[in-house]
Amino acid sequence: MKKKDLVMSVLLNAFLGYLWILFIDHIIVVANSLDNFVLGVMVVIGGTTLFWEIVKRVTPLNEYQNRHPVKIAGFLSFGTVITVNLFVFNLI
Repeated sequence: MKKKDLVMSVLLNAFLGYLWILFIDHIIVVANSLDNFVLGVMVVIGGTTLFWEIVKRVTPLNEYQNRHPVKIAGFLSFGTVITVNLFVFNLI
């Protein structure tokens, strides 16, 4: 495990977490403008799925297993950004 990979994973996933927050905020605005709850939920789920596919292709650390410490640190940084946005203060 290299420190460079660890730092890159943490920074990249923290940025992707913030980007996901911006994306979901925009998707929710679009879904609310549809005036149809079911269609809005489908748009949010579809948008999140598309975002996840893009994230899987962008991250350069795909050769690691999901239980590797570098990937775990990346997942934790992604989750930390989301948690801070939800419970501490709004990042947008």
